Amino acid sequence: MAEGLRIGVFSDTHIGRNIPRVLRDARRRAFRHAFKQAIDIFIENDVDYVIHAGDLFEKRSMTPDDAVFVKWEFYRLAKKIEERSGKKIEIIAVRGNHDGSPSSNALDFITHPMAEYFKVIGEKTLEGVEEAYVGDRLNVIGMGYHPYARRKFEEASEILKKVEADGYRILILHNYVEGVHNIPPQTPEHSVIRLEDLEKLDVDLVITGHHHERLGFKKIHGKLFLVPGATEAIDLGERGPFGVYILDVKGSELTSHKFVELEPLQMIGVRKIVSDEPMELDWFRRRCLEEIESFALNLDRDGILKLNVSGIVAGDEPFPQLGLQEEVQKLIERYDKLIHVEISEELSTMIRPDVKGVEGRISRDEIVKEVFGVLGERVGEAAEIVEDVAMALDERASERTGLLKELDRRRFSDRWLKLLSSYVGEES
Repeated sequence: MAEGLRIGVFSDTHIGRNIPRVLRDARRRAFRHAFKQAIDIFIENDVDYVIHAGDLFEKRSMTPDDAVFVKWEFYRLAKKIEERSGKKIEIIAVRGNHDGSPSSNALDFITHPMAEYFKVIGEKTLEGVEEAYVGDRLNVIGMGYHPYARRKFEEASEILKKVEADGYRILILHNYVEGVHNIPPQTPEHSVIRLEDLEKLDVDLVITGHHHERLGFKKIHGKLFLVPGATEAIDLGERGPFGVYILDVKGSELTSHKFVELEPLQMIGVRKIVSDEPMELDWFRRRCLEEIESFALNLDRDGILKLNVSGIVAGDEPFPQLGLQEEVQKLIERYDKLIHVEISEELSTMIRPDVKGVEGRISRDEIVKEVFGVLGERVGEAAEIVEDVAMALDERASERTGLLKELDRRRFSDRWLKLLSSYVGEES
């Protein structure tokens, strides 16, 4: 009888992330700390394969040091497993939105002929070319991130259906799937994959990155999904625990699985201060300082606190603000493990309508439709340019100015001119 396989799974490691900027070095260390722990867990569990579901890096223009760090950790994983068990493992990854675009992929920096254990799949799929990783008792297909994932996956599913191989079959994605993820309200519809398109594929497991909160295993319409979440809090408000998965499979069956939690380098706390009735501004200030001190007193490692403050302020000040910078700084100096406090204020007064109380947010997709609706059927072309600009800003924006270089700007300007001038021509 054939032996089973052990597969390590993780996603959204965001190596190089340094937000908030005031903690850039500390946060960069935290993401590396999580990555090293994940590699240690895979070694300890003697895995046969490792799957990464996208956003290996924080951005396409990562530092050379980030690339070297990841290369070394993957080499350490492959080397240790071979020394322990004589096995040659494979690491299989798809490109996430933070990893760049198909033509400018951060994963290219860690692929190398000498690193035969690292495979990137899902790029040829976007081009309509049949592609798969077919290994020992494992068959993996995938699609790299695309801002127009709905259309792209609908096209790709016809290609993916043609891939046939024995063993356990896995599909890796780095986009939201309707009915599977808790999709942010501002997410454009065209970037979400239809569940019905995915159901056409004969796979045993779908692993999806992009969703930072761990949802674990979900079975929907007979299809098994795994949403592993991130390995570290990408934004301070995101909830853990964060970690990796170890899967045991035999043939076409998942025989067991476990989630292994990672120990964060920094303790991140999220607290709310809410008043359902009008309170003096000093009440909000006192409550904030009490929460900060309570958090600081219980730290056993470096701590970061995010305070969400909301409510109605009694009084006639039209735009109330807490103004706690000095007091917060004093607490940071008093408690050496408290390294940062971020306060989000949503305060209104009885004399001013609470304009922040409007439910939901306007998505970029809705803004594009409103602004460029005059283009009629060609509004989709405008939306595509907007998405491409957003991706370019993520990948290639200047660290100093946040802007694109002239050559990149000119390319987008040319596309806008071509679209708008053709519309004017049609109208005339």
